[in-house]
Amino acid sequence: MVRDSGKTTQLDAVDIFEFARNHREATGVLSLDAMPRMVAEVPVDAPAPRAPFAWRVCGGVTKEPAADGEREERWLTLAVAGSLWLECQRCLAPYEQALQVEARYAIVDTEAEADARPMDDDEADAIVGSRQFDLVELIEEELLLSLPLVPKHDVCPSVHDSLLTGVDGSESSFDEMEAPEEPEKPNPFAALKSLKDGGAGSNGKS
Repeated sequence: MVRDSGKTTQLDAVDIFEFARNHREATGVLSLDAMPRMVAEVPVDAPAPRAPFAWRVCGGVTKEPAADGEREERWLTLAVAGSLWLECQRCLAPYEQALQVEARYAIVDTEAEADARPMDDDEADAIVGSRQFDLVELIEEELLLSLPLVPKHDVCPSVHDSLLTGVDGSESSFDEMEAPEEPEKPNPFAALKSLKDGGAGSNGKS
């Protein structure tokens, strides 16, 4: 659910135009079970997830110069923080990967408008808005894009048997790796506060 300014709205059915127009801001948590594509990335032998993903969205409107005077630009900023169990591609054991997303979007009315925006606009991506906008899908998409291309430990606790023994049965040259110290688990709410303090978006609250 989205909770802000005394309102309660379904997270998968947000009027994104009203949200931006009124400079609304909302925060919450989202469980991994609500994101099936993220669940598919988790190894079968991984421990249970420690905490849900913390998220924050802000809406806003700015006035931009145009040929006929001014035009309104509607904006949405998103911040998400949490962690996910992935399979290390070096030792094949599960490890916990911290994830942190900060994104800004221009809200447009049609796919044609989105396609017409400059491809080299690094400031914001374009999203097609609706009055039944699915924030869960947007959050999941951004988290998937933030996953490492090659998941792996900083230092593996051990070497997988398939790496220790060559195809001819001979020992490989891999040395045993020392187990790393257990890292302090990331606090997703502290990460969101850090993003907000660092200026995740310039839009104000309603």
